[in-house]
Amino acid sequence: MINSMDKLSLPLKTEQTKLGVKYWLNPRRTKPGRELLVIYDQRFPFMKFELRYSYYVRFFQEGNTAGNHYHRKKEEILIPMQGTFEIHMENINSKEKEIMTLNAVDNTAFYIKTSVAHKVISKEKSGVLLVMASSPSRDEDEIKYHI
Repeated sequence: MINSMDKLSLPLKTEQTKLGVKYWLNPRRTKPGRELLVIYDQRFPFMKFELRYSYYVRFFQEGNTAGNHYHRKKEEILIPMQGTFEIHMENINSKEKEIMTLNAVDNTAFYIKTSVAHKVISKEKSGVLLVMASSPSRDEDEIKYHI
């Protein structure tokens, strides 16, 4: 049986998109003036890979861009911790494209699989994007791809 705290580890909603999976994480808002958000719980992993590496990217100006690459091996989940981001994606094989907006206030996460090129654009003056990955970053697995 799952207790009341365990349910915070399970996404409220999951949506398969054209090029990935969007998750709505389950915040706890029972304490005045704060919010608790479980990012990872090995008992209830929502990610499709074993977490082996994580880092965050801090953006200092609106319109700042990260990415414009794809991975052959590394899978990633992007979680906005502060700010709003536009994720531009393209499947390098089918050329199918998708744009996803993620906002920290919405408590969303987005899974990017291999062979999906991606570019992240900060839509605010400052932002923090948490990246959870299946493997550490490697030069040979970060293939430039202009979207």
